[in-house]
Amino acid sequence: MGDKAGINRSLNTIRTELEYLRDSGVLNPAQFNSIFAQLPQPGGVPSQYVDPHYGGPQMMNPGAIAQQAQDPTSPANPAHPNVRVAPQTSNTLTIIISKT
Repeated sequence: MGDKAGINRSLNTIRTELEYLRDSGVLNPAQFNSIFAQLPQPGGVPSQYVDPHYGGPQMMNPGAIAQQAQDPTSPANPAHPNVRVAPQTSNTLTIIISKT
């Protein structure tokens, strides 16, 4: 690992640039918070947070999905009234969930 002073300078630069992008409206607050939370702490101590959309441990919980699919009020349930199967145009199946 590099020297701590160099690591801290780089992290400070990244944080400053992210704040500028947020303040300029290029990053919305949720994007800023997600990126910021994944940065190492000063001194290069790795962050324990990984955005679930990009491989975090919470990305997919098969047990929770299976449980939701059994709940008739959940959109994960195939019989839910807001779930409809789109017309099949090839060998793929598309499910559309509408919010009402």
